Amino acid sequence: MSTTEARLRALIDEHLDLDHEPDFDLAFGEAGVSSLDCVAFVKLVASEFGVEIPPEEWMGIGSLRGLAARIDAI
Repeated sequence: MSTTEARLRALIDEHLDLDHEPDFDLAFGEAGVSSLDCVAFVKLVASEFGVEIPPEEWMGIGSLRGLAARIDAI
């Protein structure tokens, strides 16, 4: 697990009420993240990592692992 993935995992544990370990290879909805929680998580990630990812890019990221890779590429 990369440093970025570990930071995302900590944010998930702290801010999302999942009843299971997040699977970094699943799409957000498949991972059990509601659309409302996803919007809040997007804002949290932007603040935590100091990144701005346009909404149309979020749609194409697809998974938590993809999000970590996108953050690392910025």
